[in-house]
Amino acid sequence: MCCQGYRSELAVRELTYNYDMQYDMMARSSMEAGPSSEISPTMDQCHSSSLQRKKRRLHADQRAQLTYQKIAAERKAEKEKRQLEREKRQKVLEEYTSIKQRMNKALLKKNKRGQPNLNAQIEVLLEKIEKRMQKGKIDGFMTDGKTRPPKPNEFHYRCNHLYMAASLLCSQSSGNSGLEMLSKLYLREMKELCSVEMIRLEKDFGRTICKRCKNIFIARPDGTQSITVRLNRKKQMIRTCLSCGAKKRFARNSTYLSRNEQNQHQIGIEGQQQQNNDIYKSTFSERISLNVSQNYALHFG
Repeated sequence: MCCQGYRSELAVRELTYNYDMQYDMMARSSMEAGPSSEISPTMDQCHSSSLQRKKRRLHADQRAQLTYQKIAAERKAEKEKRQLEREKRQKVLEEYTSIKQRMNKALLKKNKRGQPNLNAQIEVLLEKIEKRMQKGKIDGFMTDGKTRPPKPNEFHYRCNHLYMAASLLCSQSSGNSGLEMLSKLYLREMKELCSVEMIRLEKDFGRTICKRCKNIFIARPDGTQSITVRLNRKKQMIRTCLSCGAKKRFARNSTYLSRNEQNQHQIGIEGQQQQNNDIYKSTFSERISLNVSQNYALHFG
């Protein structure tokens, strides 16, 4: 059995050797015959497949090189950006330390009586304010000498949306407990959001919500109201919730202004005062010029 297996292996090797020799002879004869001779289809197929492999390798190398160059350029740009940010932070830190050192020196200065020298401290503070004015920002609300409102806050928008949704659902909930429950859920979400994000609500929002049943005081589609308001002898306004019967008393104050109304009122008062001062200055200058002209006419007329 061993001899038969060995002989079969030798026969296979001999056949493969003869096949390889024939293939080499065919290739040599085709190369010697020149381009005019016919090339076997197997040789042509092998040659075309080798060319395709070479092209694929070349394209893969080019793609790898381009990818490497792109990654290197991105890393270089990120490195330069980090370097610029580091230099900017270092510059800001140096300015802050210099101002702090000067402020500490000003705090240590004393006058002849041994008291703190306030003039030196005021000079440092004025210089700090001038630098902020040059940058065009004071407390984040100043740009090129013009005041601008603060940036919009996402949580404020969410609170307003929840309150408006709760008001709409409550106004449509005439005899429908499901809408009222959903409205109360929205109000609860708004309250939790305000407590987490530390948002201060206006008192007007709280006065539109019942403390006991968490229901919004708003008219229903059929015209019915959710509260009744009346005045008593103590000049108090009594508000009664028709859902749970909770009562709330408010002192009657005709001069009451909310926080926004107070700001608007203060701005109006300041504008009126400025206008009055301008009028007073103009009339005073006119009187002085008139007196000077009269005196000149009396002495030299």
